[in-house]
Amino acid sequence: MLQLWSDYGFYLWLLTTLLVVVALAWLAYSTFSGQSDDEAGPAADELGLPAGLEERLTGLAEAAPHMQATLGRTLQYVGLMRYADGSGAQAFSLAIFNARGDGFVLSSSAHGGLSAKPLTRWASNQPLSLEEQSAIEQARGGLEKA
Repeated sequence: MLQLWSDYGFYLWLLTTLLVVVALAWLAYSTFSGQSDDEAGPAADELGLPAGLEERLTGLAEAAPHMQATLGRTLQYVGLMRYADGSGAQAFSLAIFNARGDGFVLSSSAHGGLSAKPLTRWASNQPLSLEEQSAIEQARGGLEKA
């Protein structure tokens, strides 16, 4: 085996490299080509739409309810209130929640550190400061505009 490798090792390496390059070129061509073989023809249905478009539209129509349900759970509304706390130090209240009103309020101050309070249906089980309530109302204003 050692004799085979020393005599033909370069050619074996060259053949292996060439096969890898051809495989990568084929993969790139098949992945990034503009049209597949079944879409290449100028076929059209009675509405004048390109072939395959109807299947794509049907797929999007079937996926729309799932996308809407998923979007309702994403954190997408933000309210930020910057203020000076009782000692005059900079502080903020940040409210982040989804369309259902579930999320959290993050509050900071120089003396109190950082605190987070959960929100469920626009309310929290913990008492909210005026600034935190203002941040929630600001974020809800973004919801009403959307």
